[in-house]
Amino acid sequence: MATPEQVREALTQKLSGLQSQGGGTSLEVLEVKVPSVFPKLLLKIRVGVSGQLWEVSLDYEGHEASLVSGDLAEDTLDYLVFLVRTHLFEWWHTKDTEKFSARMGKRLD
Repeated sequence: MATPEQVREALTQKLSGLQSQGGGTSLEVLEVKVPSVFPKLLLKIRVGVSGQLWEVSLDYEGHEASLVSGDLAEDTLDYLVFLVRTHLFEWWHTKDTEKFSARMGKRLD
C-alpha cells in the first residue's frame, strides 16, 4: 500500500508545472492528505491561469479515494490525474456561477 508521502510525491510529479503548450495554465500540488481510517483523499492545489492565482481544495471519497489505497500503478495514477485535471477544469468554468464550486477555491492575488 502506498504511503501518503508516496501519493503526494507521485501526484506532484504528474500534476505540477505547465499544463499546456501555450503555457497559460500551471498547477502546483500544495498538500495531499490520505487519512488511513476512511477511503478519503484531500488535495490542495495552486492553480495559475490567465494571470490569476488560486488555491483549490478537492475532496475525494469512495471510488476516487480508493485509487490510492493500494499500490500506485501507473495506469491508476494516470486516471487519478485525469480526474483531478477534469475537476479543476469544471471548477474554473463554474466558480462564478455555482456556490459549491465557489467554496472550493480562493483567489490569492
